[in-house]
Amino acid sequence: MNQRTGFGAQGSKINLDYKGSSSDTETEIDELDPYLIDFSSARYAQISERARKTLQQTSLLSKLYHKSSPPFLLRMSKKPKINTFSVELQTFARSNSLIITEEDLYIMSNHQSNLRNKNKLSGQMSGIGFRGGYEKGKSAGTYAIRKNLKASQRKINNGLQKRSPLHNQFISNRLRDFSEATLEENEAALKEFGMPSWSDETWESFKNEPSPLFSNAIVTTNNFSNKPHCDKDENLFTYGIFSYIDRSTGTPILPPLNVRGHALRFPEDNFDINFGTTPGIIEFLWKSNDVSHHTIGPPDELKSTKTLTHLGSSFQISHSLVSR
Repeated sequence: MNQRTGFGAQGSKINLDYKGSSSDTETEIDELDPYLIDFSSARYAQISERARKTLQQTSLLSKLYHKSSPPFLLRMSKKPKINTFSVELQTFARSNSLIITEEDLYIMSNHQSNLRNKNKLSGQMSGIGFRGGYEKGKSAGTYAIRKNLKASQRKINNGLQKRSPLHNQFISNRLRDFSEATLEENEAALKEFGMPSWSDETWESFKNEPSPLFSNAIVTTNNFSNKPHCDKDENLFTYGIFSYIDRSTGTPILPPLNVRGHALRFPEDNFDINFGTTPGIIEFLWKSNDVSHHTIGPPDELKSTKTLTHLGSSFQISHSLVSR
């Protein structure tokens, strides 16, 4: 542990007024950001009703597909019994808590600044939660909210932030279903360094969080794609949620067409999880530090439109927080 950062159970004062800078080698704010959607108070009040109608439609369609199955391990052919993946497909009728989590993550991510890094190729990438600071005298902070947010949007965001601990508890339960050992390792890591959960409002809130698991969430939309890479995070496994969504609500929907090409790809194993051919929500747990992976951008048939986009969300323990 680097004592200069002030991390640890006892902790010292940390400057949390983080602002992105050009020295940020992991992610920095993309000033050319075209992705802001205005979720006004009146519009946000209608979201639950719109989501209900969308859910009714998609649940009828989802009955055509298989029921949710228990998690299983998918072993890669190149290195059997070394690189393991855990996958579960959730049809919409069985996934209400997951749907609500996706909706809130989408709206919150739209209020966050669009980020870029050396691996990003296209689309929107937003961060929720805590990260290391890169400016002099600033050790840590939260991901930056958009500068042009209206007061009504900030009010909505504050309300969603207060609901985030419920989503964190749900994710905790899901992670326990996948891997009890991973859950315990993540809890121990955050406790060791005295770091808050991605769902906390402030750094000091971690003392009140019963089950911190990840320090930050990364949410991607709008034809996101990136280069093959291995992560440099403190968690052994990364937890991810993926689906197409209704752009006006964040509610998961079926892919627009049964087409391959838009995928989470593992190039060293020549293995793809195709989003367009998966009629539901994909939950995924993988060794993101050890296994090279990237998102392949969609073909024309699966590109974002005014009414739909693809949402990917992944949860990590930030290495930049621990190393400060």
